Amino acid sequence: MHANTSLPPIVVPECWACQAAIDGNQARQLVSLAERAVLEADSAGRTWAVIAHGRWPVATDHTTLNSSSAGTRLLDGREPQWHGSFSVADPLHVLESLDGNFRFVEGSLDGARRGLRSPQLGAIHAVLGYWATVPNQPATVVIPTGTGKTDTMIGLFAAARPRRLLVVVPTDALRAQLAHKFETYGVLMAAGVLSEPVLRPVVGVVEHAFSSKKNAKTFAEGCNIIVSTVAALSASPQEIRQVLVQECSHLFIDEAHHIAAKEWSEVRDCFDDHNVVQFTATPFRADGKHLGGRLVFAFPLREAQRQGYFAKIDYVPVTDFVNPDLKIARTAVERLRADLAQGLDHLLMARVKTIKRADEIIALYQQLAPDLKPVKMHSGETHRRRKEARAAIEDRTSRIIVCVDMLGEGYDLPSLKVAAIHDAHKTLPVTLQFIGRFARVDTGTIGDACVVINRPDPNYDENLRRLYADDADWNFIIREITESAVGAEQKISDFDAGFGSSLPAEVPIRTLAPKMSTVVYRTTGGWDPQAAVEYFGSDRLLTPSIAVNRQKNLAWLVTEERSPVRWGDIKTVEEITYDLYVLYWDAEKHLLYINSSNTGGVYKELAEAVCGPDLEIIKGEVIYRVMAGVNRLVPTNVGLIDVRSRARRFSLHVGADVSEGFPPAEAQTKTKTNIFAYGYEHGEHVTFGGSLKGRVWSYRVAKSLLEWADWCDHIGAKLIDESISVDAVMKDFIRPVAVRQRPELVVLGSTGPTSCI
Repeated sequence: MHANTSLPPIVVPECWACQAAIDGNQARQLVSLAERAVLEADSAGRTWAVIAHGRWPVATDHTTLNSSSAGTRLLDGREPQWHGSFSVADPLHVLESLDGNFRFVEGSLDGARRGLRSPQLGAIHAVLGYWATVPNQPATVVIPTGTGKTDTMIGLFAAARPRRLLVVVPTDALRAQLAHKFETYGVLMAAGVLSEPVLRPVVGVVEHAFSSKKNAKTFAEGCNIIVSTVAALSASPQEIRQVLVQECSHLFIDEAHHIAAKEWSEVRDCFDDHNVVQFTATPFRADGKHLGGRLVFAFPLREAQRQGYFAKIDYVPVTDFVNPDLKIARTAVERLRADLAQGLDHLLMARVKTIKRADEIIALYQQLAPDLKPVKMHSGETHRRRKEARAAIEDRTSRIIVCVDMLGEGYDLPSLKVAAIHDAHKTLPVTLQFIGRFARVDTGTIGDACVVINRPDPNYDENLRRLYADDADWNFIIREITESAVGAEQKISDFDAGFGSSLPAEVPIRTLAPKMSTVVYRTTGGWDPQAAVEYFGSDRLLTPSIAVNRQKNLAWLVTEERSPVRWGDIKTVEEITYDLYVLYWDAEKHLLYINSSNTGGVYKELAEAVCGPDLEIIKGEVIYRVMAGVNRLVPTNVGLIDVRSRARRFSLHVGADVSEGFPPAEAQTKTKTNIFAYGYEHGEHVTFGGSLKGRVWSYRVAKSLLEWADWCDHIGAKLIDESISVDAVMKDFIRPVAVRQRPELVVLGSTGPTSCI
């Protein structure tokens, strides 16, 4: 075959295979990008158009080619066109075409050397290495906004060549955006890390429920990649959804901070025996729940800022108590006009929280900047109107958009650079996710981001108060907050990894949330957590083994107890109770902590089984040392025992009974058996309870076993601190004191004149 010099090169137009549609869900494949082709002739006189990823026969007349080939008409002067019927490729052939064509090449910051960005390449290496260990937990990848999370996913697909990949995203807009990038391999070709010839993947988009298991299975079998929202997956009945999921070998979760939500976690739980990767830029939630899984890669935000992947953010606070919306809008429009005057391709987004507010604010911007054609987007608008508004923004017919939770997380529009926050978010994670979309970087026509906001009310957490301070440097504060959150997630991830292969599959560790409660024993030797198996007996354990973290000296297990029902003498029905037991041994302080959902005892026999008989429970009034260091300590529950009267031994006082005190005669004959109080420690609201028998507790629920162990360390240090005076801690509490003489009289009040300050 040789090039035909009598024919000029042509530009082959973009070509898509015929879409496969099942129950309204589309699967399609890109056959060819628009590309310059070289014409070659073979020995039989046929002409071929040759491009980087394939060659096709050229038809120079009006002959219609068969469905297995394609051609172009060019000699009559008209634009080349594709002819024939194109069906999507076999997904297996796509994977075969990728074999050996992915290159692990890192590009340079100045662009002189093509390749992936260092965070992208690092994440791919980290995940592939983690998968090589045959893990039983999801992998979590933290990549700051704008660093290239989507192309990291695409690169991982091309490098690993999974049999079938399911990608779950939070919004419809992100679903369409992500699907299109997978269809074209994103930047992999331009970056030189994926070599031609390769077939483009068959990408299916789930938008509607499947009507049958057969349809779900057929759709999945025809795809390399399936992209869906959780809502679209949930639209199908569970048995049909399960069929679709079973056809997928790998799961990618985008914006993984949603994973604690029930619908998201249910999808992930279907992949317990598969490879799962969770991608996020903000690895924490407002409710404090953790993502679960193993944090295998986290690219520091400070490094993303240094390498220019995260734009600088100018924080512009305004103060107006009469008409703050007008002040915000004027300031934001002025900034947008100044940016446009500098030749920057910037857009303004006004954030409001309700549809009613959007209608109010759009009128304000239409009055201030009619030439910038403000538009609005919210769920109350029709699909057509929302599509028109988005198109106006993307083609720059409009420069201002008023949004109610639209163009959200993950949406890739780097020109969004001026944020006018009319209604501030109440939580830090959502605030950072919102700000992140303005920090994306692009070409030289994109400058720094700007956030304009009226100082919100002070009813926020400490981090938001720092963020909204008058002189706040958002570039520093956001970096510090994010890296702190990543560090906390890394700590939990390392803790979970410390259990190794001992974690039982029946009870995922990420689902455990023990109450903040414990009894504490002083020990003299070491500990043997496996002795708990012999203590309970294998017939009482829910799992065949217990989970042990040797690095942290923490173990946990679940027991299964069967007993006759209490409401009848029935042999065929039993009550089944499952209880969690957590044991933590502090080797440095020689303290053993035991927690259980069964709070009926102090577990002395269990303690002796794992630490030997030479131990002693911490009990008595020293228990109340846990309240040391708590300011504004207010008791809410006090249990009293009468030290003289056997007929009236115990009484419980709550609420007003505690705050108003007790009659002196009664107070002199009673001692406390348990106290529960609240106050403030290190600026945070805390609760502590203690009983003379040795139990310490709080109203809090631990979000992880590590959080419970850290709480134990905190209270254990107090319990063994001999410098803490129980008298000082409880000076305002009721304690029986033997009075041997009448105390001196003191003035409690005066009937004389008073003055007001």
